[in-house]
Formats: sequence, structure tokens, C-alpha cells
Amino acid sequence: SKPHVVGIVGAVGDLLQPGAVEPHPRTFTREEAEGLLPEVDRLLGQAQTLRARLGTAEQAAQSEQWTVRSNGKVHPEATAETAETTRRTVARQLRALLERLQGLGIVVRDVESGLIDFPSVRDGRIIHLCWRRGEPLEIRWWHEVAAGFAGRQPL
Repeated sequence: SKPHVVGIVGAVGDLLQPGAVEPHPRTFTREEAEGLLPEVDRLLGQAQTLRARLGTAEQAAQSEQWTVRSNGKVHPEATAETAETTRRTVARQLRALLERLQGLGIVVRDVESGLIDFPSVRDGRIIHLCWRRGEPLEIRWWHEVAAGFAGRQPL
């Protein structure tokens, strides 16, 4: 039977789904969030590297998985085992890194662009302090929980 190979978008999307939704998420002050940014920046850099490696590993696993024989029959190649093992290892490392960030209470929105949110309280309601890798190591933006990046407003 043909093994199922998850695509890059699906795999990374699955990694970003929280295991359990906390009814009362941890909230951060602006100062607390900024205090974590150097570590978060480092971890996101590692996640971005792993994300790129995962894409390469998935392509290798897919291309090595099946070879068309001269008679048109498709059969698995022995090298696919190595590529698939690499893909699984990188996916596991990326998942662990994302779980570490999420364990801090951070909402990881997009690994590739390095977009994250810190739940916070403003005027008695939950909002998100927003930061993207590459911006200065300070929190300058916020948005309503439902608004997302497009609804960013300056602090």
C-alpha cells in the first residue's frame, strides 16, 4: 500500500494546533513580553531553520519514495527510508520547539514570517500584543484577538 506523505503546509499547520485550549491563557504585560523577546527571537530562528529543513526533507522523501519502472509499475525505493526518517526527525524537532514556545504562553501564528502574539489584558479584556521576527526587540503593536495581524494598532 502507498504510504501517506503529508505536505509541508499541512504538516506545519498541524504543528501549530494547540494540544488543549486553556480556558484562561497566561497573559503578559508589555514588559514581560519584551523580556522574553531575546529568547523567543532565538527559538523562532531555530524554528525557521527547521521549517526550511522540513520542506527539503519532505521533498526528498516524496521524490525518493516512488520511482517509475520501465514497465510503468511504481515501487518504493530503499533510499526513501532514509529520507522519510530524516523528515520525521526534523518534524519532531520542530514540533518540540513550537511546543516550547507555546508552553511559555506564546501564540505562534506563522513560523515562516516569525509572527507571534502574547495574550494580554487591555481595558479589562484579552487582546494580543503582536511581534514579528526582524522587528526591534520591543513590543510596538497590539490587536484584538479576532482581528489578527491585519488589525494591528500601535501601542
